[in-house]
Order: sequence, then structure tokens, then C-alpha cells
Amino acid sequence: MHSTLNKANKLLLIEKKNKAMLPDGNLPEEYRKLRIPSTGYYFRQDQDCDILSQHIDVGPFSLWMHDIFAKEDIVLLPYSPYHIWALHFMYEDSLAAEKENGSEFNLEEKECNLFNLQPGLHKVPMEADKKVLSFHVNINPDSIQGLVTKYPSLKNLLSQPSPDVSSLINESSHHINPVADLLIQRILSCQHTGSRAYYFIRRCCADLFLNFAKQDADAQQPFLFSSVLHMDTYIQLFEYLVEHPHRIHSIPELAYMYFQTPEQLNQGFEQHFSISIEGFMHMMRMMITYTLLHKQQLSLTDIAETGKFNSVKEMVDQLEEYYDCTLKQMQ
Repeated sequence: MHSTLNKANKLLLIEKKNKAMLPDGNLPEEYRKLRIPSTGYYFRQDQDCDILSQHIDVGPFSLWMHDIFAKEDIVLLPYSPYHIWALHFMYEDSLAAEKENGSEFNLEEKECNLFNLQPGLHKVPMEADKKVLSFHVNINPDSIQGLVTKYPSLKNLLSQPSPDVSSLINESSHHINPVADLLIQRILSCQHTGSRAYYFIRRCCADLFLNFAKQDADAQQPFLFSSVLHMDTYIQLFEYLVEHPHRIHSIPELAYMYFQTPEQLNQGFEQHFSISIEGFMHMMRMMITYTLLHKQQLSLTDIAETGKFNSVKEMVDQLEEYYDCTLKQMQ
């Protein structure tokens, strides 16, 4: 275990009762490009570290991003004033958090975990010259049941133990798969503000939980040999669907394009990305349609035709269901 003696302690808010952010300092140029317009932020800089924290409340979700650079050896003290579940994604480097029993838990780069965090301080030593991006979506555990009502596939999360001490909910860490990474990148690059940002980011947070729940539920299922053998094919398909969100394909059509059976293509894709091909195509179609909705030069008819919807009504109905709000609210 790393010694925490003679290291500067740095409070890191991972949740707070008063959601108003503390006054920000003068944000250096290198951090301005990291700012998300819809979030509140707080920046602190001293001889030991730089910390940029950004936060936004979106419905039941509380989203936090921490960009941290340690100039000297420090001890981060993540703090929450109340009980939360935190879906955590680690970028850029790895850290070793100290458990209450004195052992360590490694927060590895490009891995995600769901934490049950009791109120109070936690300890995470951080060595000099390390830089990390910590991205997490918090939720009050009492709100999970409401989410399950809307998204039944989250039900397996409720079967996980939630002890009276801070702990890991998933049995083992999961990799940040390309779908989760795409959702996070869409949040980080979101230029919407106000209600436009609210509904878009809220849905991205829900999709992150859905993707994680699927990955966790399937964690003990062995990969089919064909899925491993055709990994490059599934990545190519993923990239194709991201680049062509307007194109409407059936699974047999895609299977023909990638020289696989429909069953093999669909099952392999789902094993790699924790979402079905049809579910991912719908996600991408909704995202691009939401974006086009805010381009002033386009009419609803133009957008519906671009998205290959049968009518404006079909497009609006699908958007309202997916983002759980009215067209007027999202505009």
C-alpha cells in the first residue's frame, strides 16, 4: 500500500448538497478546450496540483468530470455528503484507491465500475506528474427503482448487494467499450445549453447505465469462438454505423455486407458492444436527428426526410419517446 504520509491532502467533491459550483478562478488556456458549455465548473490551481471539476444535474443523474494533474505527490480525498451509486469511468492513467480495510482497489485506465459509496471521505494517493480524467454518473440508490420501471434491463443492478460500507457493486472491472466511449465523447463535446443539453445528456447517462448493466449481466458468458475470430468485422460495422447514422439497414442486409449469418453478426456485435445492432442503429439515428433539430435552417420535413422517417409524426414520436420529453421541451 502506498504511504500517505507527508503528502498534501486535496478535497475532491464527487457530490454535494448545494449544487451551485464554487467560484472559478482564471481558467488557463489549456483547460478552456475541456469546458462543456452546459456544466457548472470549479477550477483550483496551486503548487501541488490543478483540478478542473465540471458538473451537471440531469434528472435522476448527477454527472461529474474531474481533470486532475498532480505536480507533487498528493492524496485526493473524494467526498460525498450522502449515499450514492457512482458509475465511474477512468481515463488517461490509473490510480490505487484505499479501501476502508486498508487494502487497495486499482482504478485502471479505460475501465469502468459501479461503486456503492457511503457518505464521507475516501483516499486516493496520486503520484507527481500523473494526469487523470475521472468521469462518473451518480444516482441516489432510491432512484434506481424508478429507472428500472422505464428501463427494465436495469433490473439486474437491483439484485446486487448494497452494504453499509463503501464497496464495488460489480464483481470485476469492465472495459470501457466503444459504445460507452462514444456516449462519453458525445457528452464531452456537447455544445447544447439549457434544456437542449439537459435532455440530450440525460439520455446519454441512461444509455451509459444500460450499456454497463448489459455488460455486467453478460460478464460470465464466454465469448463465442466466431465472435473472437471476427472481431475486426464487428469493429468495422460499428464504425460504419457511426459514420452513416441515416442509413436504414436490416440485419440480413448487414450480414450480407459483412459475409456473416444474421445470427452470427448480431450475437457477435452484442458481445463486443453490450447493445444489439438494432438498438445501436436507433441510438445513432436519434442522436443525429436531435442534432439536426437544432439547426435553424432545417425544417421538420427536411429533418424527417434526411433521417429516412416515413413522416414528421413518426420522427417526432420516436424522438419524444427516446428523450422522454416533448418536442417543444427539447427545442
